[in-house]
Amino acid sequence: MRRRQVLTAAALSAASLAGCSGSEPPEESPTDEPTDTSSPTDTDTDAVTPDPDDPILFVVSNGTDTERTVSLTLTRTDQTFVDESLTLAPGDSRELDSRIRSPGDYELAVTVENGPQRTMTLAIGSYDVRMGSNHFVDVGADGINVYWEE
Repeated sequence: MRRRQVLTAAALSAASLAGCSGSEPPEESPTDEPTDTSSPTDTDTDAVTPDPDDPILFVVSNGTDTERTVSLTLTRTDQTFVDESLTLAPGDSRELDSRIRSPGDYELAVTVENGPQRTMTLAIGSYDVRMGSNHFVDVGADGINVYWEE
């Protein structure tokens, strides 16, 4: 009975030591041949396919306790993407499709009738176009805040 335990232990020990014979590693010879390490380069124009079911929206909200008329204009070079004037009740908001389909710098101008105004440049990237990153324009008692999804 003890003989079986000794044989089993010997077999397991031999299996666990397999490959440990101490042989030398194979010799490697250096090569003088150059390897191709070229990588693709970026182009100036990114090919982006926007999701038609998830456009970049501008959500305009009135965070004040009075009705506000808000004008929003979005342009790029000589093209106008949004030119809307909205009358919003207190706490109301409205979504506008920006019709942005390509990355680039866009000029956003927001004006509140008899109130503040704000103009800024928005850098819309390929990710924004592909994913439909929405932009939010909040009209508050302290001014106009603009932020966006990432």
